[in-house]
Amino acid sequence: MNKKKASCRLSIERKVFSAVSPIIGKLCEPPKMKNIKRALFIQPHPDDNQIAAGGTIAWLVDRGVEVYELTVLDDRFIDLTYSGEGLTVRQKEALAAQECLGMKNAGFLGFGDRTEASEREISKAIVSVIREVKPDAVFTADPNLENECHEDHIKIANAVKHAVLDATFPFYPEYVDNKPREDVWTVGTLGFYYTDKPNTIVDIIDYEQKKIESMRCHKSQPIASLEPVIILLDQQVAKDTEYKSAEVFRLLSDVHTHCFTLPVG
Repeated sequence: MNKKKASCRLSIERKVFSAVSPIIGKLCEPPKMKNIKRALFIQPHPDDNQIAAGGTIAWLVDRGVEVYELTVLDDRFIDLTYSGEGLTVRQKEALAAQECLGMKNAGFLGFGDRTEASEREISKAIVSVIREVKPDAVFTADPNLENECHEDHIKIANAVKHAVLDATFPFYPEYVDNKPREDVWTVGTLGFYYTDKPNTIVDIIDYEQKKIESMRCHKSQPIASLEPVIILLDQQVAKDTEYKSAEVFRLLSDVHTHCFTLPVG
């Protein structure tokens, strides 16, 4: 199903729900970007946030939002210059990109590219960061992108999904001194980039150059060859809208992340 047909179907479903009950119709609405005060962007690889959401990150920072970046995978087993101490090449590049965009570093989880760690192991590590940062919005790749074949993206994104819900459980991963945990945290908005089912669009024309600058911080990657393609994709996303360049996301509220089959869009 193409984007226009999917969008049309969502619109029809929402109208039906709204007609049946205004309350249900309201529940079908995605959360608003403008309501975010603190965001945590969790990327599989050190450049994913910049490629997929660099313009939006710059827009959020410009609005006074605290934006943190957590990097799950790195090149510790690929970087032949890495001694096991300090930072790898790609970690240094990630810090440079964060500085370019005005982000705060939430750390590196230390899993290597193509890790054999399970989603549960990765998710458990992410829960700790969510509880420490206490973001009202968490962003990552969409694990359900139809043509996504990169296991790292799928595994990490699924781990993020699980972590967002697990962070709310006072018994997970265990009680503290035989008492419910006091560090639980509820993420109000879960956002996906690299998505083919968007329900939110962000105008990034004023931040397009900043996005490109942040991508260029990843000097070890073939970003130069990707630049024209990414710019064209952002322009294509904005086609048939009032914008010239944009990034899209699928946003879910905490109500949408458990059980209910609501047509969010």
